Amino acid sequence: MIHYVTGFMFSEDKKHVALISKLQPSWQKGQLNGIGGKIEIGETPQQAMAREFAEEAGINTQPEEWKLFTVLTRPDAYQVNFLYTYDDRVYSAKSVEKEIVNIYEAQSLPDNVIYNLRWLIPMALDEHLRFDRSIEIIEMRENS
Repeated sequence: MIHYVTGFMFSEDKKHVALISKLQPSWQKGQLNGIGGKIEIGETPQQAMAREFAEEAGINTQPEEWKLFTVLTRPDAYQVNFLYTYDDRVYSAKSVEKEIVNIYEAQSLPDNVIYNLRWLIPMALDEHLRFDRSIEIIEMRENS
């Protein structure tokens, strides 16, 4: 099973979020997603998120700044750890690699966001939710 992180850095007023325009994998090409990548051996999700955000958006953060709120698992395939942080450094996010990083309105997401961002972003922004532990979701898909 491959382990990934996907992170959302929101502005402190929760109005804006940094997203990346994906080139790969092919099913994500041209769509917007949170910033992230593979967790390396020995890394915690928070450590991986801090590393990936620096590599892809040019902003250095500390692992403890990232809050793990959801883990989405597709058995025998992958596990994605979703994290968020609130920091006005989001306005300094820039494209470092080939994929383009931009800032978007968190309450008015573009049409080309990855489908699960439509519920993950509102969940991360919901002031009434407290994430003492991450929410675990098992994704089941029927064979086609």
